[in-house]
Amino acid sequence: MDRKNFDHHILAAMADNLSNSLREMARCGHSRSKRATLTEMSIQLSGFKQTLADPQKRQELVKSCRQANRQPLKIPADVQFSVPVKLVTTPYPLIWLNQHSQARNLIVYLAGGAFIQRPLKWHWQFLNRLAKKTGAEIVVPDYPLAPDHNFKDAYRELLGLYQWLYEKRPVSSIILMGDSSGAGLAAGFCENLAQQGLPQPGRLVLISPWLDLQLGNPLIKKYAAKDRLLDQEGLRALGNLWAGPTDPYDARLSPLNGPVDQLRNVTIYIGTHEIMYPDAIHFTRRLKAAGVKTNTVIGRGMFHSYPLYPIPESEHVIAQLAHDFDQQSI
Repeated sequence: MDRKNFDHHILAAMADNLSNSLREMARCGHSRSKRATLTEMSIQLSGFKQTLADPQKRQELVKSCRQANRQPLKIPADVQFSVPVKLVTTPYPLIWLNQHSQARNLIVYLAGGAFIQRPLKWHWQFLNRLAKKTGAEIVVPDYPLAPDHNFKDAYRELLGLYQWLYEKRPVSSIILMGDSSGAGLAAGFCENLAQQGLPQPGRLVLISPWLDLQLGNPLIKKYAAKDRLLDQEGLRALGNLWAGPTDPYDARLSPLNGPVDQLRNVTIYIGTHEIMYPDAIHFTRRLKAAGVKTNTVIGRGMFHSYPLYPIPESEHVIAQLAHDFDQQSI
């Protein structure tokens, strides 16, 4: 397909999807909030899915992210924090929210971004709300990203950070959490901890996890049109950058293939309007079959990483997490 026909096809698909979103908004009282529908429409209009799908635009995105990621880590200026926020550069580069000695829980949050992007505005707004509601400290590591790095660099740095943290506090008080690619990294990291004989965090929270780097589940095709943000082939291409020379089916890259029996207190949030849904359900079945305490919350009609956005459904998720974290601390 040439460029002109490709762009026409994309614009037609966007128009059709926007029409569907408007129809859903008219009846959203039966499923999701109007704000969620409007947010999904704005996500589509951002054009990120089209950028992923177009090889040239995707290459430009990778180049832009590479340049941005080479700059020193900064506290974002366009986010108003209502909790204390601190930039830490040693021994590991990270941003620490709500740092105080009275916190009962510490969340290590691995932000998604297709393995090439640092946290975005939506991440910081969500984490600020989460820190305020739960009272937990939140550590957001600036872990190595593609294309300058691959998953081995990230694993190496995250392992050092994890050991540094649990030497200072009970490992049961540590919550490993992430969204999208960050959630897949969190799941693979915990599986790998078990293989190394290292302790699991007290809880693992996965938001719309990317669990199979190749997105090979044939059921994904049924969800591709509903997903307004992600393109299957584009993600595969970025996943290959992250894998480097390693087989993408390696469990460190695709935790759907890994051993799950040692995981602990797993919570998954997933929407039915995203291509990650089939694998999240399959992963849930594997966890339950292995006897792992698991709670998967299905957002009916919800989009990829919906808890991150300022919508009523996100507030429900944060309230549920606050309750779960309090129970963990008792």
